[in-house]
Amino acid sequence: MTQSYGKGADPSPSPREPENTPAVCPRHPGRPSLIRCQRCDRPACVECQRRAAVGIQCVDCVSEAERSQRQSAPRTVMGAESVRSAPIVTYTIMGICVAIFALQMLGLDHTLSEWLMFAPFRSLAMPWTFLTSGFLHGGIAHVGLNLYALWAVGQVLERSLGHWRYLAVFLVSVFGGHTAVLLLASIGTEAWFTGTVGASGGLFGMFGALLILQRRLGSESAQVLILIVLNFAIGFLYPGISWQGHLGGLIAGAATVGLFFATRPTAEPGVDRVALAKKSAMRHGAVVAGLTVLMLAACAVKWWFAATTVYLA
Repeated sequence: MTQSYGKGADPSPSPREPENTPAVCPRHPGRPSLIRCQRCDRPACVECQRRAAVGIQCVDCVSEAERSQRQSAPRTVMGAESVRSAPIVTYTIMGICVAIFALQMLGLDHTLSEWLMFAPFRSLAMPWTFLTSGFLHGGIAHVGLNLYALWAVGQVLERSLGHWRYLAVFLVSVFGGHTAVLLLASIGTEAWFTGTVGASGGLFGMFGALLILQRRLGSESAQVLILIVLNFAIGFLYPGISWQGHLGGLIAGAATVGLFFATRPTAEPGVDRVALAKKSAMRHGAVVAGLTVLMLAACAVKWWFAATTVYLA
């Protein structure tokens, strides 16, 4: 049979690559690969291969699947990924308290108090005690009650706020409790030289955070309010309890969660939930930083007054 060609057509056949030419990885063109992704059927070199539930997938498909899972994953009211595992932050705080109390019982109480206990008169020279004093305790009953409260309230808050926001609320509350002790202590009096220990400031901050959380979510909050009033009253009925630390922690914890709600970005249909969660995390990080700076500024004013008083005396 005779085959005709159009005018100007090239009768020679077009060149074709040999069928046995190995495919190359699209991410690394210089690397041939005989393995193809089970999802997109593109070749993938050894570096770009990821073992999936069924076969091998390329790194791009795995990343896309993970992003899709993050988009559809359940989130807390603050936009954080839902805490489906054990409340590890709560257990970690409890573990630190137990470990330090054990060291106190082994004869290191004086040394630990010397380096970790907060006292207004030396707070400028030892600023770390604003936090470390929250992990010291004055006896078995003291540490036992605080550990029970941490276990009862902490795991609820941690699952509602997410790991790092919950930790931030606790630490800001401990800081706020000792800030209140500093601000409300009269310079040169016994209160100025008295040390305070215990996680009570952080616990009252958790009480305040839980109160704000329940009210914003429309839950019953009367029981939490009664709990706060009763525990706050104990600070006036029994000597040796720092009601100032309770008050400062309560205000700091409630303010932190209240600002978390106020700065939380609004979710709209079709919005990128991962990007929204990152935006929420940045705003809430700024809230924590802002409250910390505000408390440091208040402490600086008190330290200035203390230095002026000593100089004039």
